Amino acid sequence: MRHAMIWLLLAAWAVAVGLSVLPMLEPPTGDGFTRGLNRITGFFQFQALASLIGLVILALRGRTEGAWLRRLMLVPVLLAAALLLAIAGVLLYAAVMRP
Repeated sequence: MRHAMIWLLLAAWAVAVGLSVLPMLEPPTGDGFTRGLNRITGFFQFQALASLIGLVILALRGRTEGAWLRRLMLVPVLLAAALLLAIAGVLLYAAVMRP
């Protein structure tokens, strides 16, 4: 029962991450500086959903038997942390490398 719930949560996380690519296929809306922000916000909304599911998976990690499944349950949180570090790196690079 517990393994089925974990696999269901992992599948829901994978779907949320996959759906985050969908907004990039939409045409950009808005004018000037705000043109295309609808695509970025859609991406981050799905990534936020995936991160929440990842936190639920992480909370269930302590009650799971099997080392391979416990390691697999770390993947969603590690990928969310990597995304946050990449965004922070881009912002830091943009702040330091002014023209």
